[in-house]
Amino acid sequence: MRIAWIAAAAGLTFVTFAAGAQEYKAGSLTIENVWARPTAGPEKMGAAYLTLKNGGKEADTLKSVSSPDAAGAGLHETIDDNGVMKMREAAGGVTIPAGGTVTFKPGGYHIMLMGLKHDLKEGKTLPLKLGFAHAGSVDVQVKIAKNAPGSGPGMQHH
Repeated sequence: MRIAWIAAAAGLTFVTFAAGAQEYKAGSLTIENVWARPTAGPEKMGAAYLTLKNGGKEADTLKSVSSPDAAGAGLHETIDDNGVMKMREAAGGVTIPAGGTVTFKPGGYHIMLMGLKHDLKEGKTLPLKLGFAHAGSVDVQVKIAKNAPGSGPGMQHH
């Protein structure tokens, strides 16, 4: 019996590490694939990305973000304004529709990290607090990586 339990535990550990993505829960929301690219040199700004899934029957809104490792953090989106890519604050937050998914990614929604207190180094993490209108707040760890979780060198987002 003990050997079976050890084998089962080892199998679960393998599945967890093989998936490679940390998952967080807040009410009916699931937060996945939380990551940011490394920064280099004197750069004091960065961007974090994630996927928000709403398994509930009501929409929720990501209203605020903060990190003790940055002087400020905000919700932003990149838009195409007559062929010119512009970044603007996501006024009012970002709504996650009931039963829907919102993916923060390069060239779209993202979390701007301003006044970083240290470089974002590959393999490290950054604490981030997400504040939702209904689900409350949840603390997540941002993985610093060159590519989004689950993507390879040929699948980089530009």
